[in-house]
Amino acid sequence: MKNLCFLLITIITFLEGRSQNIPFLEKEFLKLFFPKDPGLMRVRKLDRTEEMDYGKILDFIGLVEQYGYPAEEHNVTTEDGYNLKIHRIPGSPLLGNKNKKETVFIQHGLLASSDSWVLQGPGKDLAYLLADLGYDVWIGNVRGNSYCRSHMNMTVYDPKFWQYSFHEIGIKDLPAMLNYVLNYTKQKDLYYIGHSMGGTVLHVLLSSKPEYNRKIKMAICLAPAIFWTGVSPVVNEFINLFPTLKEVLHENEIYDIFPRSLATVMVGRLLCNDNAVTQSICIAILFLGAGPDPVQLNTTALPYMMSYGVPAGTSVQAVEHFCQNIQINDFRMYDYGVAENYKRYKQKVPPNYDLKKITAPMILFYAENDMLVPKEGLLELSKRLPNVFLTEKVPYELFNHIDYVVAIDVKTLLYDRVLDLIQKFDANQNKSIK
Repeated sequence: MKNLCFLLITIITFLEGRSQNIPFLEKEFLKLFFPKDPGLMRVRKLDRTEEMDYGKILDFIGLVEQYGYPAEEHNVTTEDGYNLKIHRIPGSPLLGNKNKKETVFIQHGLLASSDSWVLQGPGKDLAYLLADLGYDVWIGNVRGNSYCRSHMNMTVYDPKFWQYSFHEIGIKDLPAMLNYVLNYTKQKDLYYIGHSMGGTVLHVLLSSKPEYNRKIKMAICLAPAIFWTGVSPVVNEFINLFPTLKEVLHENEIYDIFPRSLATVMVGRLLCNDNAVTQSICIAILFLGAGPDPVQLNTTALPYMMSYGVPAGTSVQAVEHFCQNIQINDFRMYDYGVAENYKRYKQKVPPNYDLKKITAPMILFYAENDMLVPKEGLLELSKRLPNVFLTEKVPYELFNHIDYVVAIDVKTLLYDRVLDLIQKFDANQNKSIK
């Protein structure tokens, strides 16, 4: 708790103390942690002499192929020109050339990337477990993260590149990726698994473009970030501070937030390793909004997770959209202000997403110790959706928001159940799967 307080005080001091005459320190801090050029090179393989080269990290293909699994990278361009890279694990060395089953699409949360789903390795990560059962596994990436910093007509130096929130991801990125996967695999529908914002964008898509409901065989949403009753005081404090943070960033022409960069990799490897006295601060940062769960956090793997998992970057506007919805505890489109709202929406306040239009079969998971997407918010979502097959709590009281991806025992605590539900749905097709 002392570390949490220390970190919060540090953030507050920086934001509130910026009125003092410290422009040089401010600019150097921002240049280090919010660079436009990540300063990193992605490679398919690292030899021993490169392991300590902070400027090189493995790409998704390298992360997967090191375990003998096949991996592919596919390019998708959205209707508004963003170039996305999506990844695929088309098989498993455990199955050889056996025929693949259904297609499963996995979507990461805010500040993450496809790498997040393959960091712990075979026998642990959901992507490998699905591949071992014969599923054709696809993993999405969205505009602005470390794999998707390219556009047909803009660069990341253009402020317009970053003018998006989870709304654009939901109505443009997600349908582009799903259409590509279904066309490539010649399937009419697929299973969808999304964590946090990965669930948010699915609800945006299915409520805004209801025709996509028939393309989702079944959706499993892990702590979908929709409603916010019961969020932690730390989250509320961040929301109060966010306008100041946004002002600081925009004054310095920074429109993206927490990109994966050489700085974050170095911080992870130098300050978060087992021998560093600062590791406790790294742990405190992870637990700030997610909820504390020291039992399920592999502290030795922290440098590795910070090199590949989180942060992977997003837009300031995407974070702001979440802040807006948390403040009103509702699921609305982005608030541009009264004048612009009238231009875009023909009304003073943004419209709500119509959850009644979501008819795809839905399974929702929540955790008792999730301080970002608490139980109360998840249960409210469950009540408003018309076709929820199952709403289930993860059977471990300390399970938090990041445990869905990085918990030491996530396989036994959650993934085995997810796999069981998909297999039962496969077998029963719309019958009871409990």
